[in-house]
Formats: sequence, structure tokens, C-alpha cells
Amino acid sequence: MEIIRDLAALKPHPWPVVALGNFDGVHMGHQAILGAAIELARGHGGAAFALTFDPSPAKVLAPARAPRLIMTAEDKLELLRVSGLDAVLVIEFTRAFSMVRPREFARDYLIERIGARAVVVGHSVSFGHDRAGNAGVMRALGAEMGFDARVVGPVKVAGMEVSSSRIREVIAAGDLRTAAKLLGRPHFIRGPVVHGRERGRKMGFPTANIQSRTECLPPDGVYATRLLLDDGAYPSITNIGMRPTFAEPERTIEAHVFDFDRDLYGADVRLDLIERIRPERKFESAAALAAQIAADLKRAREILAPG
Repeated sequence: MEIIRDLAALKPHPWPVVALGNFDGVHMGHQAILGAAIELARGHGGAAFALTFDPSPAKVLAPARAPRLIMTAEDKLELLRVSGLDAVLVIEFTRAFSMVRPREFARDYLIERIGARAVVVGHSVSFGHDRAGNAGVMRALGAEMGFDARVVGPVKVAGMEVSSSRIREVIAAGDLRTAAKLLGRPHFIRGPVVHGRERGRKMGFPTANIQSRTECLPPDGVYATRLLLDDGAYPSITNIGMRPTFAEPERTIEAHVFDFDRDLYGADVRLDLIERIRPERKFESAAALAAQIAADLKRAREILAPG
């Protein structure tokens, strides 16, 4: 499956169906949109595409107010790539592109460049200059221009409407269990393992210091986690925060992987955040911290135990 950044390079396909969206998080609502597009395309012997944007529109139009992205652009494209689509189409979002009005977008991009026979969107979609396009506008444009416009949602999980905004809220509250339900998988962070101060190693508790490229992080605290490497998922416990016992000058993400002694420096890793064990707090001594770590380890193993 291809990721195509130049629509001029898109070869003709039979009965193209386009799932349109930003798709930050590729959550359960997005998966419903993608699934509807794939089902519709297969029913007509056609091809299913996701059409998305890079960078995120908010990062270009209002960077100071842009929400923290749930996942990196690379992770988003990878999850879209393996979703069963025939291709992912990526439009570079610029200020010039933001001036394209909904009608022009439908005509110039959906029809002329892609040849869409159907377009699938979420119920809260917005597109075009000044976000003037919505689900109703897409239906009207479809009726006018001859493509089938399908609207999906709202999608609810555990009684909650699924949205990227809601997922950011529950992550910010440290509720990783609910985030996983809305995402359809654990929330994860991605980044390289870098050298730290090695305080944990000196205490007999070595950690991998992860420099997160993922923007959307939970509050400071201790978490039960899993470190994903090419050869599998490894249970771990992770501290996110300032390490107040040692008055560290900057926030760190330090994962201790159980029963693991490989050198991970330089590796680009994914860390699944499973459950928050406790908030971060200051201890009166290294000994008191070590005692708490022992209790945290026990709790993390309980959380991560199979079944």
C-alpha cells in the first residue's frame, strides 16, 4: 500500500472512494470512517483511499493554539497504511491551500485529481477556507457534482462520543484505560532512547530515557507500560516528570523494562501507556524512594499480568 504525497502521481483506479479527515489518533471514530470507505469501495470493485493533511492545519493556521497531537505524523500514516486501504493520499497543508473554498476543494481535488465516486466523512468534519465545509455541505456538493457523500457517526464507546478532543482530555486526566477504549489500542509515545543522568542505574534500577516526539503526554506520574521492539512487547514501569526527589531541571520519560539487560541507546521505540499507578511526588530520601519503587513495581506487574 502506497503513501502518495503528489496527487499528480496517483494512477487511475476503478471507482475511487475517499475517506477524508485529519485522522489524529486514528481512533475508533476514524476507524469507522475508514471501514465504511473500504466496504463501499469493495462493494463496487473499487479502491479506497484516505485523504489527509501534513502538517496538521492548526499547526499552520494557529500554532500557538494548536492542540497537542495524539501521535506523530509518521505514526498516523503507518496506522492508516495498515488499515486495509489501497493508498493514503497526503496534501501538504499551507496557508495558500487554506484559502481553497469547499466547492473548489471538491472540484479540483476530489473530482479532477482523484476521480472520487464516493466520499466518506465524519459527522463533525470541517474543510475548506474558514472551515466553511461541513457534512451538510459535502452532501450538497456530492449531489451537485455526482459523487456519493456518506457521513459516519457520531461513534460512541462506553457511552462516550469518540473524538480526538475527548481523547486528549482523558489522556490529560491520566485516564489511560478510557483512552485505550476510545483509541481501540493503548495510547503510546514514540521517540529515541537517549543518555540520561543514570540515577536509576546507580540505584540498581536501570531505565531507558525516552525523548518523546509524541506531543500528547499524560500528567506526571508513574505508569504501567509496555515497550514495543521489533521482537515483541516488554512489560515495564515508567516515570514521567521532574523527579522532584532529585530536583531535576527538566521533564523526563524513564522506562524500566522488567528482566531486560539489552542496550537500547539510539533505538527508536514505542512505549504503550497502560495505566497510571500514582502521581509523581517528592520523597525525603533515596531510601524512601527505593521502597516506593518496590511497591510500584509490584503494582505494575499486577496490572500487566496476562489475563
